[in-house]
Amino acid sequence: MGLQLNPTSTPTAVKMDPLQAAKILGKLLRQTPEYEAHLKALKAVNNDLTVQRFSAEMRAHRSAVQWGRDADGQHTAEVIRLELEMEDVPVMKEYRQTEKEVSLLFRAVDAIVSQEAGLAFVVNAQRTACACGG
Repeated sequence: MGLQLNPTSTPTAVKMDPLQAAKILGKLLRQTPEYEAHLKALKAVNNDLTVQRFSAEMRAHRSAVQWGRDADGQHTAEVIRLELEMEDVPVMKEYRQTEKEVSLLFRAVDAIVSQEAGLAFVVNAQRTACACGG
């Protein structure tokens, strides 16, 4: 049972409730093959024992760096080596590919929303670093 918009609805109906339109857009995005593939790849990465081992080793080396126990740079070098090796794991390669595909989809949606709104949507939806509460 896919989510469908009423083809007879007018643009005015969407204008009157942009939050409802955003909810519909979110539901539609979740149903795309790109997003579904990305979630599947993310689950595979999170359950992969090799990736878990690499992650645990990287955390240990990063902790050593953070606590100032890397005078010779060996821990930093190990983090870099482990990151590169982890990227060669097939499940990570698949995850990175789906990450690129879903990112392209989201950027395309952002471009459309930005064009229709007349300003950069995602950029203006992010928090700022000011102390004004934004």
